[in-house]
Amino acid sequence: MRISDMWKANATTMFLMILLNLALFSLGTTPWLVLGLICLVLAMFFSFRQGMDFGHQACSILQTVERAEDPESPTHGQLEDNVVRRAWSVSTGIKGVFASALLPYAVGCLYILCSLLKIEPLVMPTRLASWLLAVPFWPVVLHWYSTFDRLTGVVAAVLMISPFVFPLCIFGGYMQGPKLWAKSEKAMAEGKRRAKAKSRVVRKKPKPRVQRPEI
Repeated sequence: MRISDMWKANATTMFLMILLNLALFSLGTTPWLVLGLICLVLAMFFSFRQGMDFGHQACSILQTVERAEDPESPTHGQLEDNVVRRAWSVSTGIKGVFASALLPYAVGCLYILCSLLKIEPLVMPTRLASWLLAVPFWPVVLHWYSTFDRLTGVVAAVLMISPFVFPLCIFGGYMQGPKLWAKSEKAMAEGKRRAKAKSRVVRKKPKPRVQRPEI
């Protein structure tokens, strides 16, 4: 997995969740609160599963990279940098989290600064942009804050925390990569052993005797 892969996955999830929540927003407060929370939980689970897929694929590439590092390997020194960068790495996952959260976090910070410094020409545009980017997470506080017309501590917390939710879900799944890879490798080895054992049984099976007619 490359950092850009994580960014694209997060951007796609955010885009779909924004569209979905804008549609739910038109239904009223209660439907948006209930359905919005359900959609948020499902999106977090989906992001986690995406991360698991990324982690499993990255561990497969990591094994290839480790084999290529062996001087006796026929592929030694032949792997491209693009392949090496896709290998499983904790640092890649962490960088992907910050890269994915950068835009909504920066917009949220800009709105908070404009509100605190009372830069009136920028308050409304940055408020609208920050609200739009954080709209998938507003059902969490919708029961207490039905409007987004002023900056409060809770609103600031949502703006600062929400950009990291989906990226961290992907990262959590990505970190399961080594465990998933070991599990798949174990299952593959057991499958090969069962196939060999079955083939030995078939080979040892005695041939049926053909009864010759008596003369």
